[in-house]
Amino acid sequence: MVNGWDISAKLGSGTPPDTIVCPTDKAEMVLVPKGQFTMGITQEELRHIFLRDRRVNQVFATEIPARSVDLEAYYIDRYPVTNSQYHTFLKETGHRAPYLWNHPVWRKPMQPVVFVGWDDARAYARWAGKSLPTEAQWEKAGRGTDRRFWAWGHEFILGRCNSRELGLGSTSEIGLFHTGMSPYGCYDMCGNVWEMCEGQWQGGSFPMRGGCFLGSATFVRVTCRWSPEDPINGAPWLGFRCVKEIPA
Repeated sequence: MVNGWDISAKLGSGTPPDTIVCPTDKAEMVLVPKGQFTMGITQEELRHIFLRDRRVNQVFATEIPARSVDLEAYYIDRYPVTNSQYHTFLKETGHRAPYLWNHPVWRKPMQPVVFVGWDDARAYARWAGKSLPTEAQWEKAGRGTDRRFWAWGHEFILGRCNSRELGLGSTSEIGLFHTGMSPYGCYDMCGNVWEMCEGQWQGGSFPMRGGCFLGSATFVRVTCRWSPEDPINGAPWLGFRCVKEIPA
């Protein structure tokens, strides 16, 4: 089932509002305005990351080069898709349930849905009349236009996201880290769960962004890229959020 909705009719002819609500999954979505931003990092920034991490991790080199990217305006979910929202999707479509769907550690209604892969996330997005973000769309929503490393700024601050330093050891409910919001008002762009994006990473793998509760500070940067071992069934640390493009 696909629940298409006409965003042009919803917005009208005026200036797009800062937030809208998707009529299908009731997700609040925030506006990322049209314009350029810097995607990726420079060689000097990579060196800074190596020094902070006290080791050389060549995976971070896939974030090079820093380049200017121009994007049209779009809306992105303020939060990752939750178990509650995914449950509605399952009831309406009969789509397969995630692995360990009823496990109490991962099944709280307001936790991000996990143990889903790209096909599952795309099916949800189609049902909701949205799509998965490209890496560029995800990164701009997470870092804005000032080349920050983390959603809130240029320095890591303990307590602004669910990373390894926080010590929870599992996903947290959405909307808890108010001081960790991105410039456009997105939550959990750093830590909690890695988030699926469209595109290709090393070896043609699907890319994921944002780090998770197991990742240290350098792994929850908004430019960090990775890919899971199982893109079909996901993992306890892999979730997603959706975007809605605004027609020109």
